[in-house]
Amino acid sequence: MSTGLTEEALVLVNDFRVSAEERLRAAETLAVSFKPDMVTVCQIDLHCHSFYSDGYYSPSNKVFEAYRRGMRAISITDHDVFDGQPEALCAGDIFGIEVIPGIEFYTDRPGVEIIAHFPDIGAFCRLLDSSAADLVVEPIRKAKKKQLETMTAKIPGCFGKLGLDAEITPQDIDSFLRNGMTTKGDISVVMWQKYGCELRNAGLASDVKDFQARYTTRDDQLNEPLDLDMDLSAESFVRRVLEWGGLPGLSHPTELRAKEHLGNEALRELVWHLASTGLQGIEVDGWRNGVCPETGMLQTNLFEGIRLGYNDSLSSAKAQDIRISDSLTIPALPLLFTNGSDDHNQPGEGLELGCGKDKNLRAEFGTLENIGILRGRARHLATFRTASPGQNAQA
Repeated sequence: MSTGLTEEALVLVNDFRVSAEERLRAAETLAVSFKPDMVTVCQIDLHCHSFYSDGYYSPSNKVFEAYRRGMRAISITDHDVFDGQPEALCAGDIFGIEVIPGIEFYTDRPGVEIIAHFPDIGAFCRLLDSSAADLVVEPIRKAKKKQLETMTAKIPGCFGKLGLDAEITPQDIDSFLRNGMTTKGDISVVMWQKYGCELRNAGLASDVKDFQARYTTRDDQLNEPLDLDMDLSAESFVRRVLEWGGLPGLSHPTELRAKEHLGNEALRELVWHLASTGLQGIEVDGWRNGVCPETGMLQTNLFEGIRLGYNDSLSSAKAQDIRISDSLTIPALPLLFTNGSDDHNQPGEGLELGCGKDKNLRAEFGTLENIGILRGRARHLATFRTASPGQNAQA
């Protein structure tokens, strides 16, 4: 195949201005002409983002990256939307990468996000066809538009107090984002792209992730709550995901330490509480984990210990069934583990798919075997359902 066609396909596969069909045609070209040429630590990565939320890559290009790294499976878990999943599934077929549909929901707690995986592809496609998830996703999309407009309007005042003349204009959104402003992370990306040097030199932020933690997600800085008449608690999202046929998990638990100042015991209590409402997994391994400030142990080991401690408690006492809805009551089951780079491909981010930051993900939590375990859990839970996924899901 000619070099010219390959170079054109490399551009098209990641172009947000063209249709998903055009990107997938480019993917077909690349699948023939490209061989893996990048590295990975993990065979799978169950937490990354595309430009349908605050990522910089198209779903097709994200799957292509997994192919280039010699990975076996990924899950694109965009914030609050399923928009990129059909394209990702098709790209997975093209590149021979197993794609597990996913989503990540913000909740009404700053440190809690519920990540969901849908290993049963057939059930997930039926969910999309039923439009049941739209009862939740579309009101959130509308409310986020208003939320982001309000947050953007706060930028001049917030940074004026810090000695920085800053704003985000419509032209900035066109220049620095790939698919418009859809989530909080996009504010961080634009601000870092536009003012990164000034922010760093003034000691206001060290990189885009630091900016996100210091300003975008803090209520005393830029953050604004969603103005929405909907239960946005973590427990409600756990129930919805189970009703939809998915596996709800707790993503990046270190954020509870950073954003809510929880200690280890409070972290354990929260995980156990969410497990009692139907939580199925915890993102044990992620790039943020580092060293626990309380014990000096690696936080990946800490979260794995919390998970195993809960599982041991199930064997030592009779666990109660968990009522999710009129059509679904499930047994209390052991918590599973997931991993994730939380890679967005944002400029200045410093994260890599399947690797984390400076290759700090751990291979033992990112094996292909875990996909089979997740799929087995989804099949098991389906046996307790008396209605189709999403049929009785509550908004």
